[in-house]
Amino acid sequence: MKKVGKTIVSLVLVSSMMLGVTSCDKAGKLCTEVGDEFMKALIDRDAEEMAELCSDEDEALAAFEPYCGDMEAVEAVLSRATFEAGKPACKTKDKKGEIEYTITLPDYESCLDEDPEDVDELEDLLDDTKDTVEIKVTIEFKLKKDDWVVDNPEDIAEDVLAELYDVDWGFESPIAALLDHYTFYGSDDGVYASDTYALDLDIYFTESIGEDITFQVMRDGSLVFEDDDYISDYTWLYVHDYDVGGSFQPGTYTYYVYDSDDALILQASCVVE
Repeated sequence: MKKVGKTIVSLVLVSSMMLGVTSCDKAGKLCTEVGDEFMKALIDRDAEEMAELCSDEDEALAAFEPYCGDMEAVEAVLSRATFEAGKPACKTKDKKGEIEYTITLPDYESCLDEDPEDVDELEDLLDDTKDTVEIKVTIEFKLKKDDWVVDNPEDIAEDVLAELYDVDWGFESPIAALLDHYTFYGSDDGVYASDTYALDLDIYFTESIGEDITFQVMRDGSLVFEDDDYISDYTWLYVHDYDVGGSFQPGTYTYYVYDSDDALILQASCVVE
């Protein structure tokens, strides 16, 4: 009887261990499926699709949308990217987990060393290079009801998209030669008071341009706003306090103004005290 008892206990222990392993494997598989789907959307810069896979959709949209506008250089690099999932660490019992992904990109930095004049030349260089660079990003998951969802959209946006948006792509627009002058209206020599309700970069050209542009505003290296506008012979590029959550945080705000080919027309900075 003792021998039989020990055998039964052993079988129970083995069954329990196998159940735990199976549960862990299932959680890891489910997280990887969600993570892979998310990474595909990240490479496509599809903010809505990424947000649908996150625990807080509104928070995710706010994190991703600023990086999913018309930025041809970033699109050129990401469209040539691949990714690989690391070993998942996800447990149904803990209702959370994480996976480290490795994104492999063509070595855009060495391509920029060749001084491409525009995005088309950059794309040719990206296609020709055999060198690659890697970005590692950790996706955190949590179990929401019966679904695994991404739980750290802001970290992902910062680790991947912000890094690419912060690159000086170096394409100068031919429109830059027509720049007459610019000013930060309402500032004291480029310095705004802490209670300012808007930043206003006014740009003047020597002749009418008539071309669509995109401008982005970074604060101390992080994207805070972007928008499209239209230039004739001058333009006013506003960022209001409600565009940045109700008030401007102290720091240096840098405008990047691009033409329709994603070439840089102007880079100009102001300060909020």
